Amino acid sequence: DVPDDVRVPGAGPLEGTETRMPAPPRGTAQRRITFTADRPYPGLQGPRHWLRSAPDGSQIAFLMKDERGIVQLWTAAPNGGPLRQVTRNAWGIASAFSFSPDGTRVAHVMDGSVCVTDVARGATARLTERTAGGAAPRPEACVFSPDGTRIAYVRRVPSGGGEWNQAFIVSL
Repeated sequence: DVPDDVRVPGAGPLEGTETRMPAPPRGTAQRRITFTADRPYPGLQGPRHWLRSAPDGSQIAFLMKDERGIVQLWTAAPNGGPLRQVTRNAWGIASAFSFSPDGTRVAHVMDGSVCVTDVARGATARLTERTAGGAAPRPEACVFSPDGTRIAYVRRVPSGGGEWNQAFIVSL
């Protein structure tokens, strides 16, 4: 939990010192929301297992393997409760992901395609044709435009005797 006034020091100075790391503000509390030790594939896992918060803060999304060992999208409530498996796809999510501005969809790479998943239903749709090897979308995050109508992603493109990461846009 984050206190109302983040300028009040806790156990040490907020800015740290030459010999001490910065300390969190007074009233800051940490709470564990995932408990996965009893799962066949414990822990958060995936190509880029960064956490993402829904825009309204109602859920935290993350990547974790399902019982088959396939990386899927999951969510948890920030105040605790059961984990929810969002996707049940045959292919694993192969990139970092991002929420749409309204929080209803998540963009990601899967099976050589840029995809979008409806968070409530768990339905995933391909937005680009499947590509393999160096032409496949990269594991860097797929990012929604501020109005939610497009997704930016990265692919490697051969040019001048080399291959270079280039940005692409797909419209929804």
